[in-house]
Amino acid sequence: MNTWPKNKKFAFTIIDDTDNSTIENIKPVYDYLTSKGILATKTIWIYPPNDHYSGSSLRDQNYLEYIKELKLNGFDIQLHNVGSGKFKRDTIIKGLKEFKLILGTFPKIHINHSQNTDNLYWGYKRHVFPFRLLFGLIQRNKSFEGEESDSPYFWGDWSAGILKYTRNYVFNDINTLKMDPKMPWRDTRKPLVNYWFSSSDGHSLDEFISLLEEKNIQRLSDEGGACIVYTHFASGFVAEDGTLNQDFKRAIDLLSKHDAWFTTATELLDFLVQNQENRTVKYPYLLRLNTKWLIHRIIKKIKFKK
Repeated sequence: MNTWPKNKKFAFTIIDDTDNSTIENIKPVYDYLTSKGILATKTIWIYPPNDHYSGSSLRDQNYLEYIKELKLNGFDIQLHNVGSGKFKRDTIIKGLKEFKLILGTFPKIHINHSQNTDNLYWGYKRHVFPFRLLFGLIQRNKSFEGEESDSPYFWGDWSAGILKYTRNYVFNDINTLKMDPKMPWRDTRKPLVNYWFSSSDGHSLDEFISLLEEKNIQRLSDEGGACIVYTHFASGFVAEDGTLNQDFKRAIDLLSKHDAWFTTATELLDFLVQNQENRTVKYPYLLRLNTKWLIHRIIKKIKFKK
């Protein structure tokens, strides 16, 4: 059982990745969260995608103004790489500087995006033996080089200098902190990431609704835990006619009635860091995380066919 600010029973936040986001397909979601007093962390791209992904970036003036509005309303704006696709070092650094110029500070949270070559310690590199070996064979044709100093996609020195948290594992359980009780943690073998953290899987609408079932929220409250839902609000939460999904509204209505600390991911992670001194983890802990993560991925594959 944890002690949360204002003696709240549990902590709750959402990270919304920017993939395919437009004002039209996310604004109804954020409007509803605002009406219920629930905060979230929204990641953004500085540059438009240069691959098969779609979605707005800070180069879109209307979208930029909307992101500024979200920030003023208490939402947390963070980084999902500088864009989707291939971006080399000079462009990445320029993008990070633009982020600070536009939003007032450098990002504190980074979420590796999909197959970007500039991802940090991604693919098989995120795992420990024997999972590292297994996924190295499976992903041998995929290259992630953000931490490799001899790569044109290297920006790990900037990561170490300005970023505080980078997301790693995702679990099906609503109590993220129960799955990863030492988060945010350090891994001395990955020195260019300051802290890693985990999240709970609400990837798209179906997973989000399943995660926020009443029994799960009640258990999270009973356990006094913390949930960082990882999702994509552009993935089916809003219909083409602009209507917000009713199941989502019901889930948020139920959640909002609980005595929870509704905060941003940055504030929650900062709170956890301040309240536990030893944040460096060793191989046995990482092996347990890897094992749980793989089991949860298999269960998700069976349940959601994803």
